[in-house]
Amino acid sequence: MGEAGAIVGGHIDRNELRQNLYVPTREDETLTDFFVDEYAEDGRLLVITGSAGDGKSALLSRAFKQAQAEGHPLDESDICMDATASDSKHETYDAALKRFLDHAEERRALGRGSRSGIAINLGLAIDFFDRQGHAEEFPEIWAGIDQVRTEREYTDPEANIEVLNLGHRKLYETAPGHLGEGLLNNIVEKFAFEDPQSPFHEAFKREQYRCPNPEDCPLHFNAAQFAKPIVREQVTRLVAASGIIETAYLNPRSILDKISSMILPPSLQRVDEAGDCPVGAAVDSRRFSPEVLLWNSVFDTLSPSSEESAGHIDPAAHSSVSLDQELLGWGADRDRLGELLGETPLLETTDVATKIRTALRRAYLLDESVVSGSIQTKLETDTFREFIGALTYLNQSDADESETSVSSSHSKEVLDTVITSLQGWSGSINESDYIEFVDGVKSTDYRFLSKWTQPTPDQEESVRQTTEETTPGQMWIVLEPEGTDVTVPVPVTFELYQLMGQIRMGYNPNALDMERSEGMRLIQSRLSEFTNKHELVRVVNKLDEELLRVREAGFDDIEIVSGDHR
Repeated sequence: MGEAGAIVGGHIDRNELRQNLYVPTREDETLTDFFVDEYAEDGRLLVITGSAGDGKSALLSRAFKQAQAEGHPLDESDICMDATASDSKHETYDAALKRFLDHAEERRALGRGSRSGIAINLGLAIDFFDRQGHAEEFPEIWAGIDQVRTEREYTDPEANIEVLNLGHRKLYETAPGHLGEGLLNNIVEKFAFEDPQSPFHEAFKREQYRCPNPEDCPLHFNAAQFAKPIVREQVTRLVAASGIIETAYLNPRSILDKISSMILPPSLQRVDEAGDCPVGAAVDSRRFSPEVLLWNSVFDTLSPSSEESAGHIDPAAHSSVSLDQELLGWGADRDRLGELLGETPLLETTDVATKIRTALRRAYLLDESVVSGSIQTKLETDTFREFIGALTYLNQSDADESETSVSSSHSKEVLDTVITSLQGWSGSINESDYIEFVDGVKSTDYRFLSKWTQPTPDQEESVRQTTEETTPGQMWIVLEPEGTDVTVPVPVTFELYQLMGQIRMGYNPNALDMERSEGMRLIQSRLSEFTNKHELVRVVNKLDEELLRVREAGFDDIEIVSGDHR
C-alpha cells in the first residue's frame, strides 16, 4: 500500500487499511476548523498543496466526510481531491481544473455559497497558473499558492482564501535525543504488529498459524522482529537520519514504502506461489538470500550500496580496533557467532562474512551490548549531534524553548566550524590578511589572492532562510563580511559540514579533491561572494612559479606585472 505511486487520491477514500494507517496532525485541525467547527456559507476556498505522497487527498477527504457527518451542505462537486482528474476521457486535466476553479472562484468572489476545497500538486499548480497563464484569471488564488512556497500557511480573510502547503509540514523532531519523534514515529508505530491497535494486528496473528513453514519464513521472521519496540525505535531514528544525511524529502507515502520494503523486500514481493503464505511455501535458502532478513533489509532500504552515503547509517561500515578484534573472534568461534545470530533463518549455508555482518546489524537494531567496543554509526558521533542540534536551533518556528536552549551550543559549534573552514579553505596566507585560493574547477594552474574579512553571522536571516527551506537536512548560515553591506548565505548539509570539520582540523584539499567534491564547489561558489578576485590575480605554472600577476591600477585600469619566472 505504501509503494510510491500506488496510492492516489480518490474522491472519497473508503479503503479501510488506508484509513487505519492515517495519522492525524495539526493540519487536520486546520481543516476541521475550516469545514466543520467554523463553517459558514461564505464561499471561502481552501487550497492544499505539496508534493506527491504528502497526504493532500487523504487530508481533504477526511475533512469532507467530517463536514457531511455534521450536516453541512457540502457536495462532492465542491471538493477536488485530484487536480489531475477529469470527468471525461476526452477532457484534459487543465480543462477540468479550470471548470472547478471557475465555479469555486464565483462563490469566493461573491462571498456566498458553500465552501470549496482542492488538493493540487505544487508543481502542477505552478504549471497551470504561471506557465499556462491562468494566474491572470485567478490572481488571488495564485497569489496564495505562490506565497506558501516559503511558508506553511497563507490566509487572506478579505480574499476568502486559505492555502496550506504540506511541504512545510513538520515530519519529525531533529533535536538530539528526540530524533524521529512526531509524525514519522507515529507512522512506524502503525507496524507494531503485536499491538491490538495496529491495523495489521489481526492479520499478523492469523497468518502466524496459516504459514506452512513459520520457523524459516523470512516474512514472518521480519514481522516478529519489527514487533519489538526497540527495533521500531532504532528504525525510526535511522529513517530520520537518512533523510537528514542524504537531504532526502520524506512524506507519509515514502515512509510507508520504506517500512513495508524492510519487512517485505522486493524479492519476497515477487513470490508467485499459491497458498496461504506464498513466502513461507517458497522458503529455500538458494532462492532467498540473507539480504531479505530485517537485519539487512533495513540498511539496504535506507542506503543502497551504490550510494556514496551508504556507510553513514550502517554499523557494518564503521570500524574501531576493539570492534575489529571482536569481529575476528566471531569468525574464529562459530558457536559464539551462532549465539549472536539467535534463531535467524536462511543462514545455514551462507559465508562467515555475511553472518558477521548480519550479527553486527542485528546487535545494533536490538541495541545489544555484545562487543567490547561500541557499535556505532554516524548517528552516535559528535559531528552528527552538533549538526542536528544546529538544524533544530535554526528551525526555531518548529522547536520549543527547551529544544532551542539545548541546541544553541551546537549551533555555536557549527558556526565556528563554518567560519573557520572558510577562512582556511585552501590553506596559505601570503601576507597579512590575504589568503591564496586554488580554483580546482577551472584549472589546476589558476590561483587568485583574496582579502579576507571576518564575517558576522546574521542570526535572524539564518533562522528565516532555514525555516523557509524545504530541503531536509540543509541549514543556511548567513554571514556578513566585515565592512560590507552584503550578506552571504552558505548552504550547509551534513556532508558539507563533515568536510568543513576536516578543513578546520587542518585538511587542505587539493585541486583534484575539489573536482570530485560537490561540497568544495559549494564552498567555492559562496567564497567568491566574500572575495574580490578583480583586485589581484596571479598566473602560475605547474611548479607554482609565478608567470605574471594582474592587479587594479588607477582610473579603472589594470596593470600586468611580469613574474619572477622567465
